[in-house]
Amino acid sequence: MSPGPRRDLTPFVVVLVIGAVALFLLVGGLVYVGRASGPYHRTIDQSFGSEARLVVEQSNSVGAELQTLVDQMAGYHRMQLAQELDSVVEGSRSVASEASLLEVPAPDGHVGADFAEAMTSRAIALERLRTTIDGLLRLTPGNTGSPYPPPALSPTTAVNRVVAVGQLLVAADSTYASARKVFMGVPGGSRLPKSVWVSSPVAWETGAIQTTVDQLTSAPSLAPFKDVHLVSVTLAPSVLPPAPGVTGQPQAPPLGAGISEVPPTCTLSVTAVVRNDGTIVAEKVPVEAAVQPVGGGAPFPVRKEVTLAPAGSTAVTLPDLPVAPGTTYNLAVTVIQPAGQSRPNGQEGATIAVAPFGSTKGNARCARVPTAAP
Repeated sequence: MSPGPRRDLTPFVVVLVIGAVALFLLVGGLVYVGRASGPYHRTIDQSFGSEARLVVEQSNSVGAELQTLVDQMAGYHRMQLAQELDSVVEGSRSVASEASLLEVPAPDGHVGADFAEAMTSRAIALERLRTTIDGLLRLTPGNTGSPYPPPALSPTTAVNRVVAVGQLLVAADSTYASARKVFMGVPGGSRLPKSVWVSSPVAWETGAIQTTVDQLTSAPSLAPFKDVHLVSVTLAPSVLPPAPGVTGQPQAPPLGAGISEVPPTCTLSVTAVVRNDGTIVAEKVPVEAAVQPVGGGAPFPVRKEVTLAPAGSTAVTLPDLPVAPGTTYNLAVTVIQPAGQSRPNGQEGATIAVAPFGSTKGNARCARVPTAAP
């Protein structure tokens, strides 16, 4: 019997050779990538370290500012305390924002996440501290755009919340310390600066915080007070300057002593500038103006209410006052003193002569303006 046809093994050998070459290339590529990625990771770690040091320096600066604030805030004035609280909050926000940018690209391990978490926790803690102190003392934050403080807090609630703030700060210190330790062991890692905001945890425990809260609530410089007053008054139309004398020309009859003249008009508009130099919100403060004919007659009063934040001021234009040309009026502008305010808030008065239009027809146009007191 004749032998069968011989099988051609060429295709099998070709496939085998191609597979071996592919495997060689794959293994070689992985080895190459592994070797090549080492410098890449070291570069990332080194870049992270350089930028993280700057962020830690900023964080330590805010931490030192916080320590000074906690030690001395019972001796501050209310506005100073509000400003210092705003300062540390804004500083911690900035640090947290910078820290979050360091996570991309991230260094080896969980260093980037822990680093950002520590800085973010510190910012959250200071936000809560400010809200607590503001609620305890009825302070108005300077960067919220609202004249009102947050909801009032009792001393007991304030103590519990500040203690919780201290616990969050201690946890943030621990998280940062962990990230710092891990970073020393990564390929391009190095030693980051120490960053400890709470060097003595006992200072944030209940007993110490109770003492601080008692000092805050009893400090005379932190007691709220009201101080709303009238700053200035302007009229529209404006008061006329004295007419210069001209030789040979007839002179207008002189005005009486203390009398100011305004141009011919049917109405007089009063704008009062009111300021709150107190330390709490002044709500719905009445501002009044009234004209009363010198020759006799009922006064015509107008009023508006204003709300002023601490250290705030506003110009309020009151409703028009009806006047008659050729008539002289006593004008009084008053800010009604808020309850509990001890300092006089000021009142301005003037005698205003309204010049005539010069013709009966001109004066008659004012007949349509109501003259009865509201």
